[in-house]
Amino acid sequence: MDIAYINRLYEEGYDCAQCVIFALRDRIETDSFGDLMRSVSCLGMGLLEGSACGAVLAAYVVIGLKYGNDKPDFASKGLALIKKEQFMAELRKKHNRGISCPELMGLDIRKEEDDLAAHRNNVYTEFCPSLCLDVISALEKVI
Repeated sequence: MDIAYINRLYEEGYDCAQCVIFALRDRIETDSFGDLMRSVSCLGMGLLEGSACGAVLAAYVVIGLKYGNDKPDFASKGLALIKKEQFMAELRKKHNRGISCPELMGLDIRKEEDDLAAHRNNVYTEFCPSLCLDVISALEKVI
């Protein structure tokens, strides 16, 4: 898997959150992959508002699916939170600036001038796909 693969997914219409889910589809146990893809469709581009990174949020979803609880269970909840922290420790090895789009990109894409700069500097076609790969790699190390 490489940036070209992620860019192809973007070109097909997937966002960053969906790219993470799609790339890990063989490792995710779910009754309905389609339901899962739909459920993360509003997470991309920082919740569609330049907030928390959709790729990171999708990683949290994967961790929750694998280790989380569906009824009160402190042990499962604790394991999920430990796995989330392990994932973040891995991701911070490359991206130690927070988990929001502005922190990760160094641009606040909610501002027109920063969004234009992101387009001009290929942030959406180079940085974001690279970040997706880093999220996938960090996630694969902990699941």
